[in-house]
Amino acid sequence: MRHILLLLMSGLGHIFATTSARMRVLICLSGVPVLAISAVLALHNYDELMVGSARRAATAITRLDLQFRHDTDRLRSALETIGGMGLTPEQIGHALRLAETMSGQRYCFLAILDSDGQLIQTVTPPGSNCNEIGTTAPRPSFQGTLLEAVQEDGNPDSKGTFLRITVPAIFLSIPETRGYLVGVLQLSRKAAYLTNSAGWQAFSDESNPLKAWLINQDGTLSSVCTDCHWVPPPASVVHQLQRKLEASEGSVVSIPTGEGGYALGAIAGGADILVATQRTPREADALHTMVLEISALMLLLVAGLIGVTLAANIVLVWPLRRLTYSVQKWQMEGVFDARITRSMPLELQRLGQAFTRATRRLTRHEARLNKAMAHQELLMREIHHRVKNNLQIVASLLNLQASRISHPDVRAEFVMARDRVRALATLHRTLYSEDRLDSLDMAAFLRELCEQTLHVAGEGETGRITLKIESDDFRMNPDQAVPLALIMTELVTNSIKYAFPACRKGTISVALRLVDDIVTLTIADDGIGCRFDEEVPEEQRGIGRKLIRGFARQLNAELFRSGENGTVYRFVFPLIRE
Repeated sequence: MRHILLLLMSGLGHIFATTSARMRVLICLSGVPVLAISAVLALHNYDELMVGSARRAATAITRLDLQFRHDTDRLRSALETIGGMGLTPEQIGHALRLAETMSGQRYCFLAILDSDGQLIQTVTPPGSNCNEIGTTAPRPSFQGTLLEAVQEDGNPDSKGTFLRITVPAIFLSIPETRGYLVGVLQLSRKAAYLTNSAGWQAFSDESNPLKAWLINQDGTLSSVCTDCHWVPPPASVVHQLQRKLEASEGSVVSIPTGEGGYALGAIAGGADILVATQRTPREADALHTMVLEISALMLLLVAGLIGVTLAANIVLVWPLRRLTYSVQKWQMEGVFDARITRSMPLELQRLGQAFTRATRRLTRHEARLNKAMAHQELLMREIHHRVKNNLQIVASLLNLQASRISHPDVRAEFVMARDRVRALATLHRTLYSEDRLDSLDMAAFLRELCEQTLHVAGEGETGRITLKIESDDFRMNPDQAVPLALIMTELVTNSIKYAFPACRKGTISVALRLVDDIVTLTIADDGIGCRFDEEVPEEQRGIGRKLIRGFARQLNAELFRSGENGTVYRFVFPLIRE
């Protein structure tokens, strides 16, 4: 998981590595607040449209409540005024007829009742059929105005919901008696009345049709329009509104639905009314409108971001890329051409000018350094050439001096010294002939040195001794190559002299390997072998072994040797890289 996370972070780092990518990200991030604010506004507009029908339903309840209160308060005031005037029942009946006429036959039923609830006189407009509702006997102990919501489901003409107002009255007689005045307002009306009567304009707006139901005490619904055949809302909506009204501190609550909006509230007299409204075409397309608004906004924002990105590329990124390309070309070809124009930003112009001055200065310094290095290399080659010539002269002098010595052992020592000097001369000649002076090609150097040693020993043409040379292809610095060359010269010379006596034939193997910066030099022959006697005093041992051990310590090498079935020397040491 960590590896996957690292790969993901690395991939994102590569994606946002360029200035153009980072600029695009910043531009897109700058557009996020604009998009968020616009989306919030579009959502707010959508919410406003979605709750618009519910708000209209709540407003309709407020308007209906005002209308019902107006009618209720007027009837109650009229009954209380007439009941407190101390008139005879005949005079009260005349006053009730006058009030009913002045109201425009708004009242369904007016009546005078005695203290036992029995009818004394009734006043009903033509076509009214509210007698059964108005004759319900009040309790004789009643001492104040009583408002009651009454439902009637029997007679089709009187079917609906009514509001009955009962007011105590004083009748002028001998002796003075008490009774009641009763007035009935019809809350449920026919469609013709709702659409044509003043105060009921909420039901006559064709652009915003309303449906209303009065909630009875048993929980059933009675339509405000007795002949409209409205389909009542689902019971779940009614229960939700009732729970919301109980939990609310207000008198009206509303909820939006997919078809429209519903509102529930109390009207005059304590009756609850439920109003339903339908969605307008604009509200029905609210979601579509919101999607279009957000889509149009995103398209405009994307178009603006693309335009800003292109402008930023032209003004900033492309000049910066041109400057970067010029720097890369200078690194590869040594030529810097910034192509500075006045259309580039001032900072990039100054940066390009600074690069131009710096690269010109670096070019001059580089030319001087190259000239100095060429001169130094020439001097080094000349030094190696002179050292090689001097070493060859020394070897020739030693060879000449050895030819004049008659004692065999002394002459042999001179010959060994000559071979060692010639090995050093071969190393300097190899350095002089190669392109590099700081290291040697060990495969070529090893072969040349071994063949030269065999030839100098006089065995190059006889074929008695076979020289097998194997070497990996690598380079070594002269500080390690010098002791290595002397070790090889010493051991190969010893094998030629002592491993094959009495004209015996054999093979000398030289192998130089490199594995993980560890060098292994193996020099072996299949001659008679030798005995490494460590008990021999130091002064009686040959100088050759001392030199080999000394050169091995100089190489920091581990020495392994064996004298059985031939002689084997193995040196293992680390390769020093410059």
